Amino acid sequence: MRKGVPYSGGCLFVADKGKDQGRSLEHNRAEHVEGADTGRTDGARATLTRWTEEVAAGRIEAILQLYAPDAILVPTLSNEIIVTEAGRRRYFEFFLSDGNPSCTVESEESRTARNLGTITIGGIYSFRFPRATGEDIVPARFLFTFEELDAHWLITGHHSSRCV
Repeated sequence: MRKGVPYSGGCLFVADKGKDQGRSLEHNRAEHVEGADTGRTDGARATLTRWTEEVAAGRIEAILQLYAPDAILVPTLSNEIIVTEAGRRRYFEFFLSDGNPSCTVESEESRTARNLGTITIGGIYSFRFPRATGEDIVPARFLFTFEELDAHWLITGHHSSRCV
């Protein structure tokens, strides 16, 4: 697990389904670490880092360019499931309407799907919103999925929910 990674942006609990479903979590995790495809993971992680930077800068157009056209967003501060660019735009306009939050990834885990080439990164991030009365901190769990499409690592799925 990576801790305290300074991103500007998303807790992961990944269960490997399919052929590995009956195996223990410890065995799947050990195999995952030993067989990690770091080059591919680095590409996805770079997109996550860029996402956090663009959120902190309030650049909605740049944020939207990081998502695949058919990406699914289940956002932190909404009960909607968003599947269109217009919906993602509305959400990020709302999310950034009171100022640009900084975001720090507190911990993360990653996984590479061997058959599909999908990278999953999840963890805990904290958004810090500037307020007149001080900083409002929103810790949240996150799970991003990434795919390399047309030589670019794009977000294909993004779930985020407040920590309890």
